[in-house]
Amino acid sequence: MPTVLTLAGLILALSISSARLESAELRFLGQTDFVVNETTVVRLVVERIGDPVNVTTLVLLEGDDTGDFEASTAAAFLLSSEASKTIFIAVRDDELPEADETFVFNLRLQSSSNGVRLGTPNRATITILSNDNAFGIISFNSTKQIVVDEPRGRSQYVPLSLVREKGTYGTVTVNFEISGGPNSALEDLSPDQGNITIPPGRAMVVFSILIQDDQIPEDDEVFTVKLTGVAGGALLNPNGSSVELKIRRNDSPLRFSLSLVAVAENAGVISLTVTRGSLADHSRLVGSDDTEVSVDYVVVSGEGAGSATPAVDFVDLQTVHRVTFPPRVYEVPLLFRVNDDKVPEIAESFQVVLLEDTVRGDAVLIPPKAILVTIEPNDKPHGVLSISSSPLTQPISINEDVTDRFDGISIVRNGGNHGDVSVNWTISRNSSDRSPVSDDLSPERGMLRFRAGQMSTALLLNITADKLPEEAEAFVLRLLPDTVQGGAEVDEPMEMVFYIQDSDDVYGLFLFHPEKTQTIQSRPDSRFLSLSFLREGGTLGEVALSLTALYIPAGPVDPGLARDRVLNASRSTTVLFSQGQDQARLTLPIRNDAFLQNRAHFLIQLDRVDLVSISTPIPSVSPRFGGALNLTLTVTPDIANGEIGFTSNTTVVVYEPEDTNTSTVTLSLRRDGTDGQAVVFWSLRPIGDKQADVTPDDLKPLSGSVVFLTGQSDAVINVTIMADNIPEVNETLLLTLDRTNVENQILKPGFTRREIVIVENDDPGGVFEFSSFSRGPWYINEGEAVELSVIRTKGQLLKQLVQYALIPSGYTEFYGATGVLEFKPGEREVLVALVARPDEVPEVQLQCCLCPGS
Repeated sequence: MPTVLTLAGLILALSISSARLESAELRFLGQTDFVVNETTVVRLVVERIGDPVNVTTLVLLEGDDTGDFEASTAAAFLLSSEASKTIFIAVRDDELPEADETFVFNLRLQSSSNGVRLGTPNRATITILSNDNAFGIISFNSTKQIVVDEPRGRSQYVPLSLVREKGTYGTVTVNFEISGGPNSALEDLSPDQGNITIPPGRAMVVFSILIQDDQIPEDDEVFTVKLTGVAGGALLNPNGSSVELKIRRNDSPLRFSLSLVAVAENAGVISLTVTRGSLADHSRLVGSDDTEVSVDYVVVSGEGAGSATPAVDFVDLQTVHRVTFPPRVYEVPLLFRVNDDKVPEIAESFQVVLLEDTVRGDAVLIPPKAILVTIEPNDKPHGVLSISSSPLTQPISINEDVTDRFDGISIVRNGGNHGDVSVNWTISRNSSDRSPVSDDLSPERGMLRFRAGQMSTALLLNITADKLPEEAEAFVLRLLPDTVQGGAEVDEPMEMVFYIQDSDDVYGLFLFHPEKTQTIQSRPDSRFLSLSFLREGGTLGEVALSLTALYIPAGPVDPGLARDRVLNASRSTTVLFSQGQDQARLTLPIRNDAFLQNRAHFLIQLDRVDLVSISTPIPSVSPRFGGALNLTLTVTPDIANGEIGFTSNTTVVVYEPEDTNTSTVTLSLRRDGTDGQAVVFWSLRPIGDKQADVTPDDLKPLSGSVVFLTGQSDAVINVTIMADNIPEVNETLLLTLDRTNVENQILKPGFTRREIVIVENDDPGGVFEFSSFSRGPWYINEGEAVELSVIRTKGQLLKQLVQYALIPSGYTEFYGATGVLEFKPGEREVLVALVARPDEVPEVQLQCCLCPGS
């Protein structure tokens, strides 16, 4: 705000008289075209050329007074001894959004006496630049999340509204882009970036985003439409420059759970499952599930020998060839009856196909879209005995440690199932081991009996449990064809190999050693991680234990935040256990120059254990891990290196001492981590526009150092502020922590700088008053001028604005009755002129005084 001066009863009457007719010309001198911002004070210089005569001049605003200036008139009086005079035109800060505005001020003579005339230039142009957000502040009309459904079989537009607050001048272009997903925005939306044009005078505009039907099963997707930039003079509202667009989960996937299935002719009613929401077996649900969807199907069967005949070999039990899923139902069975016709047949098949074009609702078809049903060969009268073919593709393995009775080996009877039949079997070792089979399982031989109608039976084995660590052992089961009774046959496969897996952790159970401490060690000459591991159970074979060691800064233990160049090794390490070894210790050295942050973590992850020297015939149970797979070691203050910084990074505001010669500013430092001694070097330097004004007489010292001893966490820097009687503006200095004396003691990011502001003192902007000769009282007639001198004492360092006003009726009685004077740095005196308006109205004597303006 400008300084306000009060002058009571000061009138200086300057009469204009001359004994002879003079010849002079009045005009503007210097710049007459100005481009300014609000709150600017424009200086117009009026020049007289020709004869030296006294002259009074007016500067008047052309046109209506729009309130953009503190005063629309100004006056100046030039004595015969003066060649020029400065007039001040102050631009008002009105807080109204406005585009560029141009105004004209005209130079006028108060009277035409003494032969003074107007010269050129006599017009001044002032352009006030656009202000108060004249071109507007752009934001979304609402930042509430917009939720839409993906359209099916068509496209859909989502309207988004932009509002233009404050001013609406000019054409504005707003850029936007869309991000989020998780998929690329362009896969679901169009466009994913662009621009919107807002014409002049428009306060709202609507643009649309296209939602595309991509026919891809998806969960909820959230995208962010963000305004990224604006051209044309407007600004973006940071609190309203983005809006979320959510596309609800859609395109529920429909599929058969299997692509093929084989059934026996006597299976009766079979169920073929159609699923909704799963991309694969046992996978998580995806897509919508809150509405009903359906799809038609068709049954396809050929005419060849391998094709099943509808109504003869099988019957579709559905009355309508449509699969319907009510909301939140994820499986629907299709039922078919397989007819047992007692006719010996080879394998026959038929196919059930889901029809793509018949999908109804928010769903899509994905593979397998069809299922092939094969009816197995059949109708041997008494059947054909064989070992079930499943173990031939996936060897049977029996875990001795958890199984005492095993029934996972099946003998099947294909073809006919008339009468009771039987076959003998034996089990022998499939190795050079000569120990009895009964040491591991029983019985080792026997007879399998099938009752009439029975199609399969399980071979029941008792598994011998012991506490002896053993490797995997192979056994051979054989059906004996010459022992079949009841008219059945024996066919391939009639022999199979199965295994009893390695037991009792024969290769070892590995874990962090529970009786030994896992630690971070710090010694004068080295630092390292000390880790101990235990191998329980057996110790057969050479085993490699792989682990990962990560250094994670203070905060959440997130492997994604891990940093390298701390350990003097790679992240991954292998510990080798030789045969017979049951314990191991691992030392991971820490780099000497590594910085260990207080409360940081070392995360040790056990990744895998592998047999090195032994190749097993089947996947082994051991070696394996027991107990926790992760271990976290936290860096404590006594181990951590120093992270040194100010306790605060806010600006320190201090005042020059008044009652004493000096005062002290204390700035606190803190070291987070106290291992080792550290020296911090600091410096103090002036910044800003007034750097040259700061001298060694203002404060000291300008540099120094602080020592942290081992175990010490706090220290201070003291700066002495010294008093003087010199007017000064705000002086800003930057105190910087520059470096430490060792590499593993670091400066804390964001806390290495403090600004110190010594507040302006000793009246740097000055003290204002009317000069002694201007203090009146003075008496003037209408048409005559008053010239006042305002002087500044003490400091002259700042530009100052001084507002004045004439009361009680100055505006109606005087030209230049209100205004603002501008004192530039170093300027001591400014003159202001008042001219009594000649109104031709009879009046008695009028008293006026200058007083504070509004």
